[in-house]
Amino acid sequence: MLKLNKFCLFLFVGIISITFSCTNKTTKEENTDTIESNSETSEQKYNWTDCQNCGMPTNDFPHWQVMLKANSENLAFCAPRCMMIHLADSSNNAANSIEKMDVTDYYTTQKIDGKAAFYVTGSDKTSPMGKDFVPFSTKEEATSFMQEHNGKKIYSFEEITQEVIVLELK
Repeated sequence: MLKLNKFCLFLFVGIISITFSCTNKTTKEENTDTIESNSETSEQKYNWTDCQNCGMPTNDFPHWQVMLKANSENLAFCAPRCMMIHLADSSNNAANSIEKMDVTDYYTTQKIDGKAAFYVTGSDKTSPMGKDFVPFSTKEEATSFMQEHNGKKIYSFEEITQEVIVLELK
């Protein structure tokens, strides 16, 4: 009986190891392909680094990436959520010195102006960080997405305050 239990445990661990190693390999290959195709079509090349807010590698999430230039410094984020949290932190003064903000449009996966974007909250689509502000280049696309994915509200960038961030991300 003891040998059977050890064998079952060994088999279970082996299956789990194979499953996760295959999943990670596939995910990394897909992400690399996406990054390369985005780089070819993007007007501006970015040096993506770990997220300024949470430390996650932004290259792992090309469909959610955000690049912010504030205080003459480029800051990368893994998702709009992390950027919004960073901007809400008054100690870094980034919100008052935004020079450029590029977010990734959910439908097209192209970089768009984050200040002109429309953000949907409360939908059934989540970023790597969970609940998020899903960006779109037009209000029509945001409205369509909100209806399709049970979104709660559409915000312009100017409407997203510290109170909104706390309310929408809790």
